[in-house]
Amino acid sequence: MRSSLVLKSAAALKANSQTAPIKEKLKNGLTVVAQDNNGAVSQLILAFRAGARYQSVTQQGLVHHIRNFVGRDAQSYPGLQLVWSSAASGAQMNSFASRDIFGVQISVARDEAAYALSILGHVASKPAFKPWETEDVLPTIRADLSQKTPYSCVFEDLHRAAFRNDSLSYSLLSSKNEIGSFKSDEMSKFAAKHFVSGNGVLVGINVDHNTLKNYAEESGTISEGSIVMNHMAPFRGGDYRRFSRGDNVHIMIAGAGAPINDVKQRAVQSVFLAHVGRSSPLKFASLPGTQSGLGLANLPGGVTGSSFQAAYDGSGLAGVYLISPAANSDAAVRAAVGALRKPKVQDIEGCKRRAIAEILFSAENSVLSAYEHATNALYKGPDSSNDLISEIQKVDVKDVEKFAEGAFQRLAISAYGNYFRIPYSDEIH
Repeated sequence: MRSSLVLKSAAALKANSQTAPIKEKLKNGLTVVAQDNNGAVSQLILAFRAGARYQSVTQQGLVHHIRNFVGRDAQSYPGLQLVWSSAASGAQMNSFASRDIFGVQISVARDEAAYALSILGHVASKPAFKPWETEDVLPTIRADLSQKTPYSCVFEDLHRAAFRNDSLSYSLLSSKNEIGSFKSDEMSKFAAKHFVSGNGVLVGINVDHNTLKNYAEESGTISEGSIVMNHMAPFRGGDYRRFSRGDNVHIMIAGAGAPINDVKQRAVQSVFLAHVGRSSPLKFASLPGTQSGLGLANLPGGVTGSSFQAAYDGSGLAGVYLISPAANSDAAVRAAVGALRKPKVQDIEGCKRRAIAEILFSAENSVLSAYEHATNALYKGPDSSNDLISEIQKVDVKDVEKFAEGAFQRLAISAYGNYFRIPYSDEIH
């Protein structure tokens, strides 16, 4: 089974090298990335450096409001016309936001890609934010908040613990108190500053590069403007806890992870996390998943765990997510921290194979590939998954041990549930 996986990974890597992405920065400042895998469905993304970290401290929740405005009126077309035109072409449109980027994604039949681009440009870069539509958007924001899971709560809180008052601590979601606080003028000013050519990227999977380039150069839809820099947010560490009734607790433990543009460090981190154990990338697998690595083998009974990572511009997070009975949470946290700080890697080649396999699995998903291309293009990450795979193949045991020694000197711990037995980060030595 293992040899079969290696052969499949090698074959996939070879196929991947035949469809390398083409990246070009145009005269108007817009970056265009195209990867044509000859698929029947095109994935189009127009994204900007305008994620949650670009809000000011008094604007937390603004990007959430803007994201939910997608599909409403644009400056030149009514929203109903854009949505119906998108549906008539067989397209599916979604907005998204991370801490680094905001964007709109369209899945559409390959033959309709050029037409979908014209819709994408208006929807993503020219929102009108008409005052009378503000009230219509608020129920969708409340719906987002009602659908939060324990995982999303503990993940958001981990950023508050790790980055404290810096921009990466800002939540992706608006708080209940801020719903409706942002008026049309404030959202329009944010869009005018950030949704410009020099601050954006146009990504197409299964679409010809010239199709993207011609639209970006000739349409004139995306306003010209320069790049917007963010405020760097170093990892600081700390604790953030939220109580919820019950017998279990959700816990995240993290150290300083690799930033987007450090390909070598990201490669070592991927191998390290493959050793610790990651949830299965297979469809229908349960979360947080089986302990495929050796690092989490010594967790107490009833505790499940999975490693995770989040790379950002200038910083990142790497660690483990645990679901534990409250009675075992102290031992679970201490065992997990021990696995993070002192990895005992016995099969480095197996860890590298698992890390590579996960990248290849992700590359099979054209939506995820488009999102990765957008983020990497805006923040000088690897041009393709092959670049990261090549660095992974160079990693040895000493690299993993050195990474663990530096990354987990300080810890960030967040908890959601019955957290009273969990030790604080400064109590773990």
